[in-house]
Amino acid sequence: MKHEEVKNITNEMLPIQKLIPLGLQHVLAMYAGAVAVPLIVGAAVKLSPEQIAVLVALDLFACGVATLIQAIGIGNFAGIKLPVILGCSFAAVSPMIVIGTTEGMRTAFGAIILSGIIIVIIAPLYGKILRFFPPVVTGTTLTMIGLSLIPVGINNMGGGYVEDFGNPKYLALAFFTILIVIICNRYFKGFIQSLSVLIGLVVGTLAAIPMGMVNMKIVYEAAWFELPKLFYLGTPQFSLGSTGLMLIVMLIVLVESTGSFIGIGQICGMELGEKDLVKGFRAEGLATLVGGIFNSFPYTTFAQNIGLVSMTKVYSRWVIVTAGVILMILGLCPKFAALATIIPAPVFGGATSVMFATVAISGFQSLSNVDYSKTSNMLTTAVSLAFGIGITVKPEILSQMPSMVQTIFHSAITTTAVFAIVLNAVLNWGDKSAQGDISSVGNPPETALKHL
Repeated sequence: MKHEEVKNITNEMLPIQKLIPLGLQHVLAMYAGAVAVPLIVGAAVKLSPEQIAVLVALDLFACGVATLIQAIGIGNFAGIKLPVILGCSFAAVSPMIVIGTTEGMRTAFGAIILSGIIIVIIAPLYGKILRFFPPVVTGTTLTMIGLSLIPVGINNMGGGYVEDFGNPKYLALAFFTILIVIICNRYFKGFIQSLSVLIGLVVGTLAAIPMGMVNMKIVYEAAWFELPKLFYLGTPQFSLGSTGLMLIVMLIVLVESTGSFIGIGQICGMELGEKDLVKGFRAEGLATLVGGIFNSFPYTTFAQNIGLVSMTKVYSRWVIVTAGVILMILGLCPKFAALATIIPAPVFGGATSVMFATVAISGFQSLSNVDYSKTSNMLTTAVSLAFGIGITVKPEILSQMPSMVQTIFHSAITTTAVFAIVLNAVLNWGDKSAQGDISSVGNPPETALKHL
């Protein structure tokens, strides 16, 4: 399809009575994933419920701003101007927890800001950098990201940070929530299936009310309207090691975004060129910068919303713009954001454990495209995962190493990514079939995460 025809399809301005419900549908499809990240990170770094509620509001507002940057665009500088919605990346959850617990959240937000700026700067060069991120690297790293997140979900299933951790009532509630998610995915299709995690969270929370595990006080006390605060948790601090960790994650996220961009282009009948992709990368870099300024998170294109575009056959980017505005409005209402904080830890743990496992599965699916008849690929994955898991189990193994080494390799994700990148570059040197290439990136992987 010609660019002019695609432009007409994606620029179609629908009447407001259609834009609002269609935009709200996109918000609902990504809502569980959007609020999950601040809830997970906030609980892991032991923020107060009030702070977590503000973090949720800031995240929703920043999600809206990020979506507008990508869908509306900034001239010819940034923005792919296609119907894609941005949300906080799950790949950044574990790094943020690691940085937040060791160096503080101000350093985590500083790392987000710097990585966003670097992505904006290197976007035109990303086609050349992409060769260092073939499926053997991205798949191995995504697998480690998913595996490193699962303990967070399991901890919440047991009740979180409570004295009676592992109480049978916590586990029963967690498994009930998982059952709801499974039922929604197994016996429903389309829109209901795409809301499976959100439905699980709502039903699980309702079930927890008679158990005395839901406290509405924070909702009653929250304001109806409040402007977002810049640097709510303090001015950012900067660390070379933390920035390096966040940048590696962002580079890997961009590989997924490349597939998402090309996928939505194919759905809209448009063949994207390198310039289009560069503008999309710049938008994600700017969105991540905005996230850091609002004490929020790195942002990336949500694949489940691309699936929704394909299902509804509504290609107008103004539907996504409407969704972005709705997200910003929700972010201005602390009382609404506070609702997310009343979800009991076991309910949240049950739902998110499923989501975390699907991150690992997406890594497995990426690895299924790797030719393991080549010893070099087998060694790259095996050694990288071995050291990544090893650092997780025995972090004290680095206690006698120089501080710089400890800073770089204190995270399982960083360790896995560094080993995978270096081993692939060395062992597959000169083998073009083992290198990443924009032209070889196809549709987003069909994973369970798309429906969750």
